[in-house]
Amino acid sequence: MIKKANTSNREDNVSAVQKAYKTIKTNISLSLLKEGCKRIVVTSASPREGKSTTAVNIAISFAQESKRVLIVDCDLKKPKIHKAFGISDQPGLTNVVSDQATLDQAIIETRYANLYCLPAGLIVPNPSEILANERFFSILDELEEQFDYIIFDTPPLNIVSDALPVMKLADGVILIVRSKISLYSEFEKALSNIENANAKLLGVIVNGETNE
Repeated sequence: MIKKANTSNREDNVSAVQKAYKTIKTNISLSLLKEGCKRIVVTSASPREGKSTTAVNIAISFAQESKRVLIVDCDLKKPKIHKAFGISDQPGLTNVVSDQATLDQAIIETRYANLYCLPAGLIVPNPSEILANERFFSILDELEEQFDYIIFDTPPLNIVSDALPVMKLADGVILIVRSKISLYSEFEKALSNIENANAKLLGVIVNGETNE
């Protein structure tokens, strides 16, 4: 007799994760009551805290509410968002900023309804200059007319300063920490960086285990 595999625990875990992100989405919505497009930065203090996975899941949660959502990979040295959706990383953001591609060429419709991705693009030696460029700012203004939410996955705050220009343009920042891994000193430093950028902290998400 063939025994059927017990999948109840796995299904319960999936359901719990879905509920958690639904709660996160609701809290973000209540924190951002402005009209028009909302710009949200997802970042972390250090690597391997799960920020990219969290950014993707937040984007999916909003898209499931019939909102037009764009997730932008601003981690230009170590991009991961394209891998989550199984798409190419080029052309992407750096190609558009350097006028090597148009937004129509770079923005990819994902397998999730209402969810689009602007991958990082060609790896460049000067990511901080790309994200502080006037051309990047004008691109964001153009994207605001097309989407309800723009989610930015940025590099860890305490490693490089690349995220700072993006945070200044955002409506809010979500900081990711990892249970039993993140150091309190690093967490405090990240909070200080957000404050110094005059950015609005929407909240802190504590991750459990992650391979990111």
